[in-house]
Amino acid sequence: MNNIIELPMMMSAKDLQTMGFGRGMAYRLLRGDIVPVVTIGKRKFIRQNTLLDWLDEKEKSSEKKAEISADAILPDGGELYNNDGT
Repeated sequence: MNNIIELPMMMSAKDLQTMGFGRGMAYRLLRGDIVPVVTIGKRKFIRQNTLLDWLDEKEKSSEKKAEISADAILPDGGELYNNDGT
């Protein structure tokens, strides 16, 4: 199944919700304290590239946190032992 949607260059709260962000998160992003926003009149938008770059950064930081957690939990750098200790 192909879930790719075409994203506008300037994304509104409605566009963010179409992507799957909740209403509250969409408006939180548009406040401008998480990602830079563009204000035109009374409306606020996030540039497509800015949002996608931010999402990439979030994904990379999540991967690093997962690696750190695995290293802290699993002995010998992530090697699992068999039941017999080998």
